[in-house]
Amino acid sequence: MSLIYKRSTYQLNFFLTVNDYLGEIIPFAKRIDKKHLLIPLVILKTIEWCIYRWYKTPIRRFYGIKSNELIYNITNRCNEKCPKCGIWKNPETDSQHLNVVHIIDCLNRLHNNLYQITITGGEPLLFKNDIIQVAQESRKLKVPMILISNGILVDRSFLEEYAAMEHILVVSVDTINKEKWNEFRGTNSFDIVMHNILLAKSILGNNLRIQSVLANETKYDIPGVIEFCKKQNIMHNIQLYQDFGGHWNSMNEMKDTDDNIPCAARKNICIYPNGDVVKCFDHLKIPLAKEPIGNISKDDIIEILCTKRSTEISRIMKTCNLPCKNMSCNKPQNLLYG
Repeated sequence: MSLIYKRSTYQLNFFLTVNDYLGEIIPFAKRIDKKHLLIPLVILKTIEWCIYRWYKTPIRRFYGIKSNELIYNITNRCNEKCPKCGIWKNPETDSQHLNVVHIIDCLNRLHNNLYQITITGGEPLLFKNDIIQVAQESRKLKVPMILISNGILVDRSFLEEYAAMEHILVVSVDTINKEKWNEFRGTNSFDIVMHNILLAKSILGNNLRIQSVLANETKYDIPGVIEFCKKQNIMHNIQLYQDFGGHWNSMNEMKDTDDNIPCAARKNICIYPNGDVVKCFDHLKIPLAKEPIGNISKDDIIEILCTKRSTEISRIMKTCNLPCKNMSCNKPQNLLYG
C-alpha cells in the first residue's frame, strides 16, 4: 500500500525519484486493457504521481486511485485437509472470528482506492451469510469481488444469489485424477466438487474460474486440469506453491524472481480472521513486520494504514525479492487467467 510521501524522507534524489516513478507507472500501465488509451492514461497517472510526490497535503490519504486490493482471510477453518496448506490446522474460535460489520466498514472507507476485494480462507463458504453481505456491499460500492473456495459448499441457492451480483468465483482444483484427489484434498470430495463446478459454470458462466497450485507434487496433474478447463470453457490460472504451513515441495527451478519489478503486494491490505491487518500474508519474512500493523475491530483502517510503520513496510516491500513475488499479486489482472 503506497501512501502520500513525506518531504523529510524523500528529498530530491534522481535515482530514488526515477525508481519510485517506474515502480508506480509500470504496474499501472500493465493494467490498461485498451492500448489506445495507454499514453493518455499514463500521462494522467504521471501528473497524479507528481502531485503526490512533491505536494505536502494537509490530510493523510491514499496514493493513487483504484490501485489497492483488499484481501480478507475470512477463516482458518476448513472442511478439507489439503497437505499443501497448514491453515486448517489452526482454526479460530468463535470468539476470535471477526464480526462482518468491520469488513463492511473497511469497504466503505476504502472503496475509492480498491480495484477488487478477494475473500479466501480456510474455506470461506463456511460463513456463507457473511460472504453474501460482503458481496452485496461490494456490488453496491462497485468494487469487483473474487471468492476462492474448495467447491464443496457451492450450491444452487448460493450460486443464483452470487450470480446476480456479477462477482467471480474461483474453485481450487489441483488434479482431476479421482485416486489422487483424496491424497491432495484429504477427503473423498471429488464427485461433489466436480458436480458443483459444472453447476457453477451453468449459472455463473465466465465468472467461474479454476485455480491450480503448481508444486512438484502436482506438476504432472495440472495439464489434465488445463485440458478439463478447455473442454468446459472455464478460465484457468496457475499459482506457484508457497509454504503456508503445508508440506509440499516448491518448484525450485521456478523460484527466480524479477528484481526490476517492484512487489505489487506492498499495495495489498490483508486482513486475518481476527481483524489483524498486514500488507501480505508473508508478513513475517520482513523483520519490521513481525507484528500486525493494527486491528480493524479496534482502529480505523485508514489510521492503521497511515502509521509510520505501515508506510515503512510498504517502502521495504517495494524492493523485496522473496520467492512469494512469483504469486499472482504481480500478474496483470487481464493476464491472470488463460
